[in-house]
Amino acid sequence: MKYLIFRVPSSAFRVLLFSHLLSPFLLFSQSSPIVLLHTNDTHSNFERYTEPGLGDVGGILQRYSFIRETRNQYPNTIVADAGDFSQGTPYFNLFKGVPEIELMNMLGYDVVALGNHEFDNGSKALTKRLKLANFKIVCANYKFKNNTLSKLVKPYAVINISGTKIGFFGLLCDMKRIVMPNYYKETTFLDPIISAQKTVELLKNREGCDIIVCLSHLGFDVEFPDDITDRILAEKVSGIDFIIGGHTHKLIEEPVIVNHTKILQAKKNGIYVGKLTITH
Repeated sequence: MKYLIFRVPSSAFRVLLFSHLLSPFLLFSQSSPIVLLHTNDTHSNFERYTEPGLGDVGGILQRYSFIRETRNQYPNTIVADAGDFSQGTPYFNLFKGVPEIELMNMLGYDVVALGNHEFDNGSKALTKRLKLANFKIVCANYKFKNNTLSKLVKPYAVINISGTKIGFFGLLCDMKRIVMPNYYKETTFLDPIISAQKTVELLKNREGCDIIVCLSHLGFDVEFPDDITDRILAEKVSGIDFIIGGHTHKLIEEPVIVNHTKILQAKKNGIYVGKLTITH
């Protein structure tokens, strides 16, 4: 197993990323490696901005260019997000989260988890804009009383790419401490460990997945005493190959390995794009 860190040259698009190259990983045959690009906590950041110590970073156009170039080079590319693509700039306040969905459609996201900030203007408003999404939306540990939202958000999604079945499922933190109650009143929080165990079993036994990825908005570090974090999830639930995390805005430059699960996270605001390359 080998890990590499790349930074796109400043003469190019000024997108920052980190990359993990795994070889070997699974015994399957493919003509081209599978590349999984991932983001988290982009928080309605569409424009480049200055980050202390890093200079000009981020930008939706720069991310678009990087994703397009990666897909041109590697046809078997999947783009995923671990939640909180909403809230953080005036764009969200003015346009109520619609541009975030439309731009993620443009960037070609394939599968996206919900974060707590997706509920910042209520579940009804979230439902309305998720109808615009061209990507799969996953969350396995919430029940939704809103029937339309329950149809739009599934516990998991399976993507078949070059004969390899990759199962993605989402987990969201308990919103009761961080979101106004009237915004999430149509939801019921379920234990993430139990939900993950059930979903992993379904993905393995019913769906026959070769790779299982959790898009987690639980967080890497403990925020409240009884939090379930990505580390705890990996300790208690076997069979998850990768946890792509969010919520705590942590930059993990090399995967943290717990119970054979690799935990990744790409900071915040679209500064970084994680790139995981799976070869045989």
